[in-house]
Amino acid sequence: MTRYFIITFIVLLMASTTMPSRAQEITKAEMARIRAAYSAAKERVELNSHAQEQNVPRSDMEIVSHYVIPGCGPTEEVIHYYFTLDEDPVLGTPYYKLYFISTTYNVAARKFYQEFLFSEDGSDLLFFFQSNDALDGGTDETHYYYGKNGIHKSINGTAELDEVFAARKADDLKTAFTHLLNKDY
Repeated sequence: MTRYFIITFIVLLMASTTMPSRAQEITKAEMARIRAAYSAAKERVELNSHAQEQNVPRSDMEIVSHYVIPGCGPTEEVIHYYFTLDEDPVLGTPYYKLYFISTTYNVAARKFYQEFLFSEDGSDLLFFFQSNDALDGGTDETHYYYGKNGIHKSINGTAELDEVFAARKADDLKTAFTHLLNKDY
């Protein structure tokens, strides 16, 4: 009986390692488009930071929170939204279209920085980046590229947030943005 179990286990293990993976990676063209969109977004963020010098209105929102995490102590979290003003083609009403979010926060003495890049229309997460203090004293970095053909992951150190939770956090932040700026009364 044990012999059949071991043989079955080995056959199943071999089959699972030789089967093609269901998770696909994004194409090189998608990766290039995401990187180009990231560069354009970072350029817009930089231009926005100098908007007042150019006598142009800024298009960003910063939310600063101070709270206590039980067992970790005081935390400061800064969420910075970047957006453009657009017009609904059907209704003709203005609305704000999100393109980039950055967050910084601490957990005890460890510092975290995150970036979320959204598609041109603001609907889809394209890229997530996180840099944080590692437990061993170094720095961890995580990059997730979200494409139509899958996800590309690049992790240096330990990923504190997997690609699913990064996408969930992006959705939560986007929903909060929509509730704050695109109110429908």
